[in-house]
Amino acid sequence: MRKLVYWLLFFAVCAPAWSDTTKVHGIIISSIEQLEDDEEAPFEIRARNKAHRCGGKSSSLFRVYSEYEAVAMRRFFLALEAMKQGWSISVTTDGCEDKALLVNSIRLEH
Repeated sequence: MRKLVYWLLFFAVCAPAWSDTTKVHGIIISSIEQLEDDEEAPFEIRARNKAHRCGGKSSSLFRVYSEYEAVAMRRFFLALEAMKQGWSISVTTDGCEDKALLVNSIRLEH
């Protein structure tokens, strides 16, 4: 019984480290784009200074999906404000989609 408790405790502490999410800090935005005209369409961020290996080649494309319109607007305005003010952002990512790194959350950094 004690081994089971230790194993469960170990798994609960280490599980977040094994997840697929990654934090990327210090992204400077060079452009924001939305290609599709749909309510749940993603918008894309091009980074000036960060690259990843999604799609097998170096890419600076980050794609942001949001289930709710209010969340999508907040994320878009955070990215837009960062670009206008010359601030950087941090993102939490969740794997790749084609040549884009998928973004779960955005944080402004000054």
